[in-house]
Amino acid sequence: MNSRAQQMADALAALSADERNRLDRLAERAGMRAEEIWSDVWQYGFDDTEESVQANIEADADIAAGRTIPNEQVMADMWRMVNSGLQKKKTG
Repeated sequence: MNSRAQQMADALAALSADERNRLDRLAERAGMRAEEIWSDVWQYGFDDTEESVQANIEADADIAAGRTIPNEQVMADMWRMVNSGLQKKKTG
């Protein structure tokens, strides 16, 4: 095992019962196993990872409710603007 992986494994094993419960709850909210989300928690901390998971949950809800602009539409609009600028440059 490399040193980073060993450090992560050691830190996971050293979690207090409260921290382990927090990790388990966070993993459940994220739809992951605790071991899968641990690398994010280890790198960014509980608070930032919890905020990220919540943002993803909210984004998924927005997408499901149709409150977003489809990527295809964004890309088509972007290409329309790029091509419009190119046409102006050619004629200008």
